[in-house]
Amino acid sequence: MKTKRWIDEGNRTIYEASFFHDETLSALDIFHREGHEIWAIEVKSSTSVKDYHLVDASLQYWVMTNAGYPPDKFFLMHIDNSYIRRGEIDSKQLFTLTDITTEVKSKFDWVGENLHRLKSIQKDREPLIEIGNHCLSPFECDYIHHCWKHIPQENSVFELTNARGKSWKLYEENILHLADIPEDFPLTKKQKIQVDGVKYNQSNIEIESIREFLSSWKFPLYFFDFETIFPAIPILQNTSPFQQIPFQYSLHVINEPNGILEHKEFLAEPSHFGSHSEIDPRLKLLEQMRIDLGDSGSIVAYNASFEKNVLKDLSIAYPQYSEWINSAISRFVDLYEVFRNGWFYAPKMGNSASIKSVLPALAPEFSYNDLEISNGGDASNTFIAMMEGSLNGKVDSKRKDLLKYCERDTLGMVIIWQKLQEFLER
Repeated sequence: MKTKRWIDEGNRTIYEASFFHDETLSALDIFHREGHEIWAIEVKSSTSVKDYHLVDASLQYWVMTNAGYPPDKFFLMHIDNSYIRRGEIDSKQLFTLTDITTEVKSKFDWVGENLHRLKSIQKDREPLIEIGNHCLSPFECDYIHHCWKHIPQENSVFELTNARGKSWKLYEENILHLADIPEDFPLTKKQKIQVDGVKYNQSNIEIESIREFLSSWKFPLYFFDFETIFPAIPILQNTSPFQQIPFQYSLHVINEPNGILEHKEFLAEPSHFGSHSEIDPRLKLLEQMRIDLGDSGSIVAYNASFEKNVLKDLSIAYPQYSEWINSAISRFVDLYEVFRNGWFYAPKMGNSASIKSVLPALAPEFSYNDLEISNGGDASNTFIAMMEGSLNGKVDSKRKDLLKYCERDTLGMVIIWQKLQEFLER
């Protein structure tokens, strides 16, 4: 009722304007009058127009039109990831309008037909639809736990690594568990290693490949890990939407074989990320990192491409440090390679080579369970809450939790490296 009143009163822009027709409610992000035209605008946090955006917008166009307010133009407003913040946020540069009027009009009849079909489903029995890729795209269905209840909870064929359609081929042949895959079914080397692990509890250890890889590392060894935030709206100068902004790192150092393990760390002050701060938190991190990492020795990361990309962004932002940053990037070695390449595989790893899967397989005594913060997502969200002043808890306590978590990650890398060394010495 308010939307109708505001439209009748001639309001130029209405946010969350609501329209209703034939038992269907639609809330539009922005209803806008531009001259004599009505513009419908949907706002998305993505950086491009997705197919499912067009479906959503087509429904809104259908409801608005049938409710008596057909928009002359329909736009999707999304983030332009080429935008770089310089000074105050320029919303006209940060967001871009894409005209999708033709696309939503073309789906008008399709929307009506599908709404009729969906309503009939509500009044009838559960539809008999076989599971398929549609259960997972564009997002996982809320009812997957119901429709997939006949699929094994562990080691199903849908856990086959890099399956590329093989999982569905096996399912069509009524093969649901990895252990039931026939010996003559075509598998890649990594897939066969995984399946044999399930069938026979068999590990795969390629000693010479591991030895050759680890022997190329140069002491001192620096086991390194970043924690980052990636806000849609750039919070720092000279940064872009969704850019990975480092706020913390942990570093374990071993100077020589059988040397003493040292730990170093950095955690930025949340207040330094404020728009009125005179301190650049990324520069402060970079300066400390330059001291801690020195100029020689291998820098060990797990999935090193992430750390390298963060450093490349820092090199662009601070060209005065680019020579050192590029040198540091060249020193990286990636512990992930051992497991990504299948040189080491244990059944407990399942279909994953992530550090959180490898550690229980190599060092079951190692755990994150005693930590208040136990994953990178929670670390990022905690720091953002500290920045925004919305933290639920004491800042000093949460700082300690962040430091403990990041330290545990690099200690985990050290443990993995040590366990691999033990295999080489047998």
